[in-house]
Amino acid sequence: MIQVRVGSNQDFLRLTADSTEDGPPRCLLAELQLDGLSASVLLAQHYATGFADLAEFFQEHGDDWRGWDGVRTWESLEKELRIDASHQSGHVQLRVTLQRFRPDWGNDGWTATGDLTIEPGEQLSRIVQDIKVLVTGS
Repeated sequence: MIQVRVGSNQDFLRLTADSTEDGPPRCLLAELQLDGLSASVLLAQHYATGFADLAEFFQEHGDDWRGWDGVRTWESLEKELRIDASHQSGHVQLRVTLQRFRPDWGNDGWTATGDLTIEPGEQLSRIVQDIKVLVTGS
C-alpha cells in the first residue's frame, strides 16, 4: 500500500492508493486530519488519465517553489477532493476540501475544509516525488 502525507505530523492530508494490482491505482483514499477533525473520501480515477493531473499539480509547485501569484486549484473527477494552493509568506499554503454528496432527499452530504502549510524546499520536493510514485504505482 502506497501512502503520501502532505502537511505536518498533526495536520495532514494522507493519500493512500489501492494495492490490488501493479500499475496506477484505480482509486485513492483521501484522509484529512486536523486538530479535532477527521474526514475521508474515496476518489475514483479518471478513466483516461488516472491521477496524473494530481502529480502535475504538485510538480508545478515544486517547479515554482520560490512563489507564484494567485491560487492554483486541483479537483478530483467527482469533486470529492479539492486542493487550492497559494504561495504566502515564503510557504505553500493548501486549503483542502473533502466532501461527500448524498442523493437522499433533504440530505446534501457533508464538507470538511482545512488549511495546511508546506515548506517550499525539501518537504515540497519529497511530496512531489512521493505523489509521482503514488499515481504511477511504481
